[in-house]
Amino acid sequence: MNEQQQAIFFQELAAMLKAGVGIGQAVGLASMKTKGKGQLRWQQVGFQLERGASLAAAFKSLGQEFSPWVMAVVGLAEKSGALAIACEDLAKTLTEIVARRRLIRGMVLRLFRMVWSWTMVFFLLLGGVVTSLSFWLVATGVALVLVGFIYGAIHWPPLGDRLRYVPPFKRLFAFQTMINLSYLQLPLDCGISLGSALDWLKRDFPDPVINQMMRRVEPQVRRGKELSDTVQPYCSPMVVQMIRTGEAAGTLSKSFEQIRYYYQRDLRRAIQVLNLQVMLISLVSFGLFVFFAGSQMLDLLVLNLPN
Repeated sequence: MNEQQQAIFFQELAAMLKAGVGIGQAVGLASMKTKGKGQLRWQQVGFQLERGASLAAAFKSLGQEFSPWVMAVVGLAEKSGALAIACEDLAKTLTEIVARRRLIRGMVLRLFRMVWSWTMVFFLLLGGVVTSLSFWLVATGVALVLVGFIYGAIHWPPLGDRLRYVPPFKRLFAFQTMINLSYLQLPLDCGISLGSALDWLKRDFPDPVINQMMRRVEPQVRRGKELSDTVQPYCSPMVVQMIRTGEAAGTLSKSFEQIRYYYQRDLRRAIQVLNLQVMLISLVSFGLFVFFAGSQMLDLLVLNLPN
C-alpha cells in the first residue's frame, strides 16, 4: 500500500470500528481492494486476529506495508482502547502527508527543469553546438546527475539532512519540523501519557531533528518539567504559548492540532511562492535556451541553402 491507500484503509477501518464491527471483520472489509499476493497476506492478518492476536502484531506479517511510526501508533491505540480514534487520526495525517508530498514533488520537478535549462544555456554560451554529439551527451549527463542527486536526497539521509541548511529549503524544513512535532496529537488523542508520546516521537518518527529534540526534551518532562518550558529553545514563542495554554486547559492534543494546521498552511504558502519563483526563472532560462538553439539552427539552415 502506498500512503494514499493507507489513508483510505484507515478511514474505512475507523468508520467500521465506530459502527461496532469486530476488528477482524473490519480489517477484512477494509482490505478488500487489495489484489494478488497482497490479498493472501491480508487473509493471514485476518486469521491472526481471529486467533486473538493484536492488530499491531498481525500487521508485522505484512512486512514493510506500514511505516514504523504508523505501527507504533496502532500499538499504543490498542493498549489504550482508542483504536477507532487513532485510525481516524492516521487517515487524516496520511492524507495530509500525501498532499504535501505532491506539492514538494512539483517543486522538485520545476527545480530540475530550471537547473537543466540554465546548464544548457551556459553550455551554448560557451560555444556548444546544438547539433553536436557533445550537446546531447552533456544534456543527458546533466539530467542523470540531477536525477541521481534527487534520488540521493530522498533515500540517503546525510544528503537530505544537509539540504536543511540550504537557504531556499531551510524555511521549508523548519515548517516541516514543527508539523512533525505536532504529530504528538496522535498518541495524545489515544489517551497515552505525554512521556510515552514523546518516546514514540523520539523512537519511531522518521525525522532526525525531531528525534534529537525529543532526546533532550523527554527526560526533562519525565522529571516533572513542563513541556512548554523544555521546547522553548527549539520553538517559536507562538508555539510555546499554544503548548502552555493546552497544558493549562488540559487540551494539549488540540493545541498540537492547531499548531499543525497553522504550519501546514505556512508550508503550503511557502512552497507555492517558491514554485512561482522557480517557474519564472525557468521561463527565462527556457526562453534563452530556445533563443540560442534556434539561432544556431537558423544559421545552419542558411549555410546549407544553395548559393
